[in-house]
Amino acid sequence: MIEFIDSARDAVLLVRHASAVGKLVDEALKSCRFLEEEQFGLKQAASEAHLRTQRRAGELLSDILFNAGGRPSKTGSISGTVSDRPTLKQLGIDRHESHRWRRIASLPTEVFEEYVTMCRSQRRELTTIGVLQLANRMAVLRREQEDVEARPSGGPALLVEYQKAMRGMSELIWLDPLPLASAMRATERASEIERLRRLRLWLDEFERALGQARGRAGNASRP
Repeated sequence: MIEFIDSARDAVLLVRHASAVGKLVDEALKSCRFLEEEQFGLKQAASEAHLRTQRRAGELLSDILFNAGGRPSKTGSISGTVSDRPTLKQLGIDRHESHRWRRIASLPTEVFEEYVTMCRSQRRELTTIGVLQLANRMAVLRREQEDVEARPSGGPALLVEYQKAMRGMSELIWLDPLPLASAMRATERASEIERLRRLRLWLDEFERALGQARGRAGNASRP
């Protein structure tokens, strides 16, 4: 009986000790999570400040007409100087760095701010690469919109554009799809799938339009 009591007492002490250790572990984990949150917040704040600095630098560079070192004869200057404005080299700015800054500055303010807010709310790391990728996507969308606005709207002009496109399409259908898809990068495949979806929608609409036009022509030819 005494041995049983001693064993029970040891078990109780062991449980209490384990409970105390568990509480210490929980507190340590809470501290680690708190420190991780703090470090992530500080990193995000530093990244945001760095991005805003690059964006402001890009805005300033876009406002400056840089001297590219051209010949005086192109400017009509007799003194031999092309411009009084400094060059990137004189400012100590790399051309690639200048391009990145101006690309970040090209984002509309509301788009840039929305991206920063989204990264905060979703705890996504705010990086220069991420903003540059967003700027590149926006540039592609702008070019596509400009292409749409520049496209002809009259029937005869549309027919000419269609005939030009079909000359290339007639060669396209002879390409083997499997090795063609294998030769593309993963990012190219994703964008190509989206392009083909848009093309498929247009083909369906065009096929319906052809059927409707044929029906109208048949009705008009009847006595």
